[in-house]
Amino acid sequence: MKGQKAPTVYLDSHATTPVDQDVLTSMLPFFTQKFANGNHRAGWETAAALEGARNQVASYLGARPSEITFTSGATESINLALLGLADSNPHNRQHIITQRTEHSAVLRCVEALGRKGFRVTMLEVDAVGRIDLNQLNDAISDDTLAVAIMLANNEIGTVQPVQQIGEICRKWNTKFFCDLTQGLGWHPVDVDSMHIDLAALSAHKIYGPRGVGALFSRRKGNKVSLNPIYFGGGQERGLRPGTSNIPAAVGFGTAIDILANTAISDFKSIQAMRDQLEAHLFSTLEGIQLNGCPVNRHPGNLNISIPGVSGEELIGALPNLIFSTGSACTSGSATPSHVLSALRTDPSLRNKAFRFGIGKYNTKEEIDYVGEAIVEKVQALQARRKRIAIA
Repeated sequence: MKGQKAPTVYLDSHATTPVDQDVLTSMLPFFTQKFANGNHRAGWETAAALEGARNQVASYLGARPSEITFTSGATESINLALLGLADSNPHNRQHIITQRTEHSAVLRCVEALGRKGFRVTMLEVDAVGRIDLNQLNDAISDDTLAVAIMLANNEIGTVQPVQQIGEICRKWNTKFFCDLTQGLGWHPVDVDSMHIDLAALSAHKIYGPRGVGALFSRRKGNKVSLNPIYFGGGQERGLRPGTSNIPAAVGFGTAIDILANTAISDFKSIQAMRDQLEAHLFSTLEGIQLNGCPVNRHPGNLNISIPGVSGEELIGALPNLIFSTGSACTSGSATPSHVLSALRTDPSLRNKAFRFGIGKYNTKEEIDYVGEAIVEKVQALQARRKRIAIA
C-alpha cells in the first residue's frame, strides 16, 4: 500500500451508525412536502405517518402501539421510565435494583432517586460482565419498585439473561426496565415473553436518524403507571409533550422495518467479521485480553486490551481507523471506564482498553486490512518500548 492513501475504516457502530439510504429516502418528504402540524387535512397526513411509525416500532417489540412513546433518544426514555415510575409509585415501594455496568444514564437516574430517599442495590457482575441471578433473587423484595438491567452492554457487548430477570421480577410484581438500545436487532426481543415492563431504544444505533428514540411502557397485564417529568401541550398522551419530530419518527419506523427483514443475515455477517478480526489479533499479539463475555455478547463487539499499548496510542498511530477507547457517551471523561472497573480487570490493562464496533457496512476486506494494520503498529510500539527500556 506504499504510495497509496490508507483507507478510512469506520469501526465505531456502537457509538452511532450512518443513516441507511432507504431510511433517509423515507424521511425526506416530511421535511419539505408533508410538514404540516395541525387539525386539518395536511396535519392529519403527518399525524397518520407518526402513528404508522409507532405501529412499526410496536410490532417489532411485540407491543401495542399505545405502549410506544416517541422521545428524543434512549437517554430521555431512561429518564422518563425511571423518574416517571418513581414519581407515580402507586404502591409506595422504595427500593431500586440495578448493576454496576449499566449505562451512565441509568446510573445517574438511580443516584438521583437515592438522593430522594430510595434504597439502591447495585448488583456486582462477574469477570465477563454478567450478573448473578442468585444475587438478584436475594436482593429483590416486596418493597422493590424496579429492576433496571440492560440487554447488551454498550462497551463490552455482554448480554444479560434478560428472560430470567423478567421472570424473577414478575414473581415479585416488580417492574422490569430494560435498556434495549445496544442489543436491538441482534437479540430477539418480545416484551411479553421476556416480562419487560419498560424499555428504552434509540434509532441511531440501527441506521436510523439521531435525535429520536422510544419508550415502551406496558399498558396491558402488569400495567405501568408513569408521571411525566416535564409538561407542555399534551403530545404522546401527555408523557412526552412537545411538537412531534415527524421526519425522525418516520425514519425510526423505516429503520425498524429494515432491521426486521435483515437482522438474521446481518447478524451472521457481522459476527463473522468480528470473529475474523479477533482470531487475527489473538493469534498474533502476545498478552492480548478480551474484555467482556466470549459467548453472550453483541455480534459486532470486540473490546480488548493489549499490554504496553493504549487505545489512544493506536488512534494516534492509525488515524484512518475510527474506533473508540470507551463508551462514546462518556468519552469526554478522564476517569477509567466504570464498566471495566466493575469487571475487576488488571488496572494496567483496564486503562488501555479499546473497542471495535463492527457494522453492516463493513467488509471482509476492510477487516483484513484492519487486522494487519493493528498488528504492525502494535508490534512497532512494543518494540520501541523495549528499546527505550534497555537504553
